[in-house]
Amino acid sequence: MKVKICGITNLSDAAMCEELGADMLGFVHVDGRARSVSSETISEIGSCLGQNLTKILVCYPQSASHAIDLGRRSDVDAIQSHTLSPEDLVDIRDAGFMVIRAVKTDRSTALPFSEAADALLFENGIPGSGSAYDYSSVPMDCHPRTIIAGGLKPSNVHLAKAMNPYAVDVSSGVERSIGVKDRGLLSEFIRRCRE
Repeated sequence: MKVKICGITNLSDAAMCEELGADMLGFVHVDGRARSVSSETISEIGSCLGQNLTKILVCYPQSASHAIDLGRRSDVDAIQSHTLSPEDLVDIRDAGFMVIRAVKTDRSTALPFSEAADALLFENGIPGSGSAYDYSSVPMDCHPRTIIAGGLKPSNVHLAKAMNPYAVDVSSGVERSIGVKDRGLLSEFIRRCRE
């Protein structure tokens, strides 16, 4: 199972995630969000990291071309969209990016994106809010690469892990303050994911 740490805002936290064995880092680029960072900052942080980490741009683009432009300026490997259509996702893939589509834990909402996305990220509630839910409600058969997100932390990641997802995604559950990761929580989260 892979580990995605989202809401990365600075190089120190990114390097710590890499050191502790995270597989993917999520960089939020959404106006008005507390953890939002510029494309330039994402590119600068990413240039200091190894090639084994998948760098993901989390955004709400207006179109596929907007997402592709943001992805190129941010110099990321993947784009996570909460808004785009399956057709837009195909255009983004064709531009060379891995595509993650965030969806609610509802089969009928997820299925239209199954073929166009490289992975489906299931969440319940407002992204980044830290709201936990019944992880057994995730329709795991919608995509072979299912990512479980929402309210995860070291003390409950075993509930998501029991669903055997492709990956789990954490943000506020490993923070000491908004946008600042806590080494102890991060280390414990990754350890519990790997055991």
